[in-house]
Amino acid sequence: MKNKHINKFNLLSSALILAMALCSLACQEDEDEVTGMPSIERVRYTDPDTSDSTFTSATLGSTLAILGKNLGTTQQVYLNDYPVGVNPAYVTNDNVIVTITDSVPTVATNPDVPNMLRLVTKGGETSIPFQTLPPAPQVSRVANEYVKAGDQLTLFGRYYYFIDTVYFPGEDVFVTDGFSTNSTGSRLTVTVPDGLDFAEGNSITVVTQSGASATNRRTQIYDGNGMVADFDTNGALEWPWNWGWGISGEMIVPSIGGIEGIDGNFGAIDMELPPSYGWSNDKVINFANWGGEQIFPTEPADKYTTSAPIADFDIRMEVATITEASLEGVTLDLWYPDINGNELQASVPITDFVRTSDGQWYTVSINANQLTSGNVRLATYGDFLAGGADGVKQLRIVIQNANSSTVPVTMGIDNVRVVRAEE
Repeated sequence: MKNKHINKFNLLSSALILAMALCSLACQEDEDEVTGMPSIERVRYTDPDTSDSTFTSATLGSTLAILGKNLGTTQQVYLNDYPVGVNPAYVTNDNVIVTITDSVPTVATNPDVPNMLRLVTKGGETSIPFQTLPPAPQVSRVANEYVKAGDQLTLFGRYYYFIDTVYFPGEDVFVTDGFSTNSTGSRLTVTVPDGLDFAEGNSITVVTQSGASATNRRTQIYDGNGMVADFDTNGALEWPWNWGWGISGEMIVPSIGGIEGIDGNFGAIDMELPPSYGWSNDKVINFANWGGEQIFPTEPADKYTTSAPIADFDIRMEVATITEASLEGVTLDLWYPDINGNELQASVPITDFVRTSDGQWYTVSINANQLTSGNVRLATYGDFLAGGADGVKQLRIVIQNANSSTVPVTMGIDNVRVVRAEE
């Protein structure tokens, strides 16, 4: 009887040991399945519409789904050797979801980035080529907005990398090659194509592998509207003498001191700018028709509506300089007398727009809402059209020098216009 109990106990013990062994083996197999060498099959976005897609690049801020095998113990994901962080809640054995943080290096911050995605688990690590791209391009302004087909157009901004296309106003008017950029991605130069058509707008759009730039009042080129003074075409103002006062009619020229006209004549200033805001008529251009004829644009009527907010309009012109002196402390000031006798003024540093003093033309732009006298400013475009209390419409440009010493400069000013910048 005793042996029978012993044998039964031995059988039970053996069965328990065998069960434990089988369980241990199964658990080990499960663990091996999870901690085996990881592999990445493909990368896609988390958007369900991309479930069947494979991506080899993505921009900062993108959320990625990494698909593969043995990913359940993922500890870290690196993009260009930078850890992006892993949330265990978004880890399974088949996929890992991560977000590309703004701190991940790209070609915008390091031209030598390895362009690799590396994933580390308890079982090992794996990597695949993957390009982390900078954000979509941003156009901060057009260097010279007064361009025509064949001209070189320069755009200032950010993230001009991997450029695909630059779109111009018009249907199917674009350029796909011949781009020139600098190493920091802050400047892009492209040749203006034929076929410009401003029927539906006048903005430039840059498309890169990261996306497309937004359009705004700083992405526009000249569409032919709003001209006040081109120093060539007679109308309410007649060149070179019957147009206002300030610089002499002899200073309306096609070229001077290394500055060549954009398209015909321009107003020129060639002098030592007096220090400490000193006055001289030789640095003043005052546009006025003394008979009261309207000098400001009213057509096309859908753009120059009298009820439109004045903040929707910019006063723009092209400026070129030749000097070996610094232009720091030199400003371009606007002066405008309103219907109530207020003298409204606005001022911008020349260096905010003019990047070089070698005769190149740059567009200077001032929002008409910046014309102020204390708390007084214009409300609508109709207020601007009204002109001064004496019935004369005037707009004055003055080049000021805040420095304590003179600044010698040769300067050209052309194509003074009022632009409907926001519609």
